[in-house]
Amino acid sequence: MLVSTVSGQTYSGVEFSSGDSSFADEIVEYQLNGGAEDGNISRILGIPDRKSVSLGAYGSVVLKFTDNALTCSGDEQDDLVVYEAGTSAQEIVEVFISVDGNEWIRVGTGNRKSFFDIDSVAGVKYGEKYSYVKIVDYTGLNIGSSYEGADMDAVGAITSTGPATNEESNNELPVSQTEIPEFPTIAIPMLAIMGLALISSRKKQ
Repeated sequence: MLVSTVSGQTYSGVEFSSGDSSFADEIVEYQLNGGAEDGNISRILGIPDRKSVSLGAYGSVVLKFTDNALTCSGDEQDDLVVYEAGTSAQEIVEVFISVDGNEWIRVGTGNRKSFFDIDSVAGVKYGEKYSYVKIVDYTGLNIGSSYEGADMDAVGAITSTGPATNEESNNELPVSQTEIPEFPTIAIPMLAIMGLALISSRKKQ
């Protein structure tokens, strides 16, 4: 597995070895709540540019890396960064990662620019490709300046590898060794054997 950890481009003070492709590419699903309902969710995609979208109280978004994947570094360095652009220390988000978008692993909470060393998280496997990230507004604030909840700018994989694929395992047997023979394939030789046996029996009589 090729893990990209060498020097690359720097965004908002953080170095990303894979450049622009280090950031989330696709919105899988989202729920914007309260005063944030009309927000432009696409603002969370791509590099951190201070153009954010508010999630609203307990709002959420599921993102996907398509031209890369988040993975472990194998050491104590940070692997994932989440950019929350709000100014309030109370605008906290809960962060999860997933291989398939169904089974989630909680990696922690964050506020403003937050870093995560996924190697240290229970359930995370070295060498696995985590294509999905879920962000959930954690505090549910809906009063005053925090009515629209956490303001999300970008999500980036500091430790990046090639995108996940659906390649078949090399350990699988060829189809010809695993298929069950169809009935005609079995029946025809059996009928031939039975016919020969019948002819042989008549000759003996």
